[in-house]
Amino acid sequence: MKLIRFAPNRVGRVYAGGAEIDRLQGVEAPADGGCPEEWIASTVEAQGPRRPGEGVSRVLLPDGGSVPFDRLLGEEAEEILGPAHVARFGKAPGFLTKLLDSAIRLPVQAHPDRAAAKRLFGSEYGKTEAWIVIGGRKIDGEEPYLLMGFNESFDYEVFRREALAGVMERTVGMMHRCPVVPGEVYLITGGLPHAIGSGVFVQEIMEPTDYVVQPELHCGGTRLDERARWGGLDPEKALGVFHCEALPEAELLRRVRRTPVVLSESSGTVLRQLLDRGETGFFGSLELRLDGSWTRPEELGCFMAGTVLGGTAVVAAGRERLALAPGQTFALAASARPVFEGKAEILFALPPALHLRE
Repeated sequence: MKLIRFAPNRVGRVYAGGAEIDRLQGVEAPADGGCPEEWIASTVEAQGPRRPGEGVSRVLLPDGGSVPFDRLLGEEAEEILGPAHVARFGKAPGFLTKLLDSAIRLPVQAHPDRAAAKRLFGSEYGKTEAWIVIGGRKIDGEEPYLLMGFNESFDYEVFRREALAGVMERTVGMMHRCPVVPGEVYLITGGLPHAIGSGVFVQEIMEPTDYVVQPELHCGGTRLDERARWGGLDPEKALGVFHCEALPEAELLRRVRRTPVVLSESSGTVLRQLLDRGETGFFGSLELRLDGSWTRPEELGCFMAGTVLGGTAVVAAGRERLALAPGQTFALAASARPVFEGKAEILFALPPALHLRE
């Protein structure tokens, strides 16, 4: 298969949200609920799944059936991911991407960097992630925002005491609170304290794990158990996942914000690089604003996971064709030379560059 269409893949979390994903997918009555994330091109099972295999994407087949994406890769990895990718990373994309729409503030949290992931979880992957802001909405009079990094008022003993107690009121005040607008791109490296605020709609791209340390006792009205709070670790060890560096806001934003770069522009079709996978060392992101026709160039001949944000298009590769509409998710095999026709906005997530990961 050179063109892959994924079935909807909503994943349950302990926080409420998802109305904006409903709206994008054309659900008749969009509403916030317990499945605020859509996982795309995923071979990763969610931590604490509500059902077996939750989180793993399913590929829709021409005969009307479907197959788990990891099973398809077990049979066709070299065709889909490329021989060089399989030799370096194995039969998995090397990243996870998802849509996330929050109706409440998520818990203060941090994900392990690769050193901590190897030490604490026995994993080669940590969870550096990126956020591409798609939209935002005011909830209870509050504009959408992100909490990122500790500010100059940071006091480690206050943070530690509140984390162990599970109520982090003063800690929240020791973090940078940044309003967000559509189009912004943030890179959140492993270890950086953060929390997505209410009303934030993003596409996330991350290393392919679901590790998190989130010490707060409650997420909205849900009480978190000890495993959910500490990721199955001893609390004191788990706190070591956090990078406790106090930064001025200007320095924080210099580190986390990324500026999109136009790669090509022709007859109204624009391709922008949102995340340079050579620079991040983990994954990449492209935005295609299609108006007419676009053929993927050979230098972009890697596996790519796509999400349609607006408009309609058709993509063809040989005899295979997919009709694309808002909210649909799909993938391009590394071996494909796809041609797009139509008028649409599409986000692509890309795997790590081959020459970077040792």
